[in-house]
Amino acid sequence: KIRIAMPHCGAGVAPIFAALEGGYYREQGLEPDFLPYHGHSNSLKALIAGEADFTNAVGAELLLANTRHRGDAVILASAISRSAQQVAARPGIATREDLRGKRWGVGARNDADECAIIMAFDRWGWSVDKDAEIVVVGTDGARLDLLLNPRRIDAAIMHAPETFQAPKRGYHIVEDFGRLDVSFQNSCAASTRRFIKANPDIGLRYVRAFCQAVHRFRSDAQFGIHVLRKYSGETDIDVLKPTWVLFARYMGDMMYPSLEGVRNASAILHRVGALPGPVAPEDAVDLGPVLALEGQGFFEALMGAKDVFSNSAA
Repeated sequence: KIRIAMPHCGAGVAPIFAALEGGYYREQGLEPDFLPYHGHSNSLKALIAGEADFTNAVGAELLLANTRHRGDAVILASAISRSAQQVAARPGIATREDLRGKRWGVGARNDADECAIIMAFDRWGWSVDKDAEIVVVGTDGARLDLLLNPRRIDAAIMHAPETFQAPKRGYHIVEDFGRLDVSFQNSCAASTRRFIKANPDIGLRYVRAFCQAVHRFRSDAQFGIHVLRKYSGETDIDVLKPTWVLFARYMGDMMYPSLEGVRNASAILHRVGALPGPVAPEDAVDLGPVLALEGQGFFEALMGAKDVFSNSAA
């Protein structure tokens, strides 16, 4: 049995549920026990404490957790390795320029959302200190209720399906950070170095199931939308369909953790004082499992190339 710390049930953790629904854990002889936690900071804290063996994480949150808890959490495989958030704004804000000087809501200072804001501002030539007011809304309540409160917040980062739920509350999407094509380690499989060192075979089997799940989720619309409907709590097909399309477009079949994405997150967290110094990406990443799968011809088989003959065109 393996213990998986669940930070939430949103689309960002779809690979975990896709691995369950697709039977990929079972194929690998793994019996998952899902442990619910509130947010990445708590699920990563549990992982580092040894209360869980795996989790689905985000690079910036993993770096913060390692610093706070003197942890050895590492990213094993990636589902999404770029900034994939959107900006929802209250009525009256229609363009990027309208966002300048406005109140931006975040759950906590220096979280992944604030990192995404800083990365976007850097590329827009803006300064967070001069061109935004960061407002911490906390996590004591439903996320959208806290962030989409026009009395306190003008704009906030959305993670699908929130992107398609916000307009139903009168907000609209002004910017899509995905268009910036910034390397940023988003949805990923994580464990600890000590667990992988003690259980290398389990680690490899887990990553194999994760990679199968990501590939199936992004390439099979019916399956992907089914997974979102069953596990995310969202039932509106007009939200589920565009959520799947968005995530499927962001997902890639490389599966390697993004060293550049971790480096970008580390640089921003150090800049805002959340990390005492930049973290070398290699300290927060274990490329071993994906490298091993590649060496075994796993991806060739997964993507359907194994049985294609070089002279098939003839």
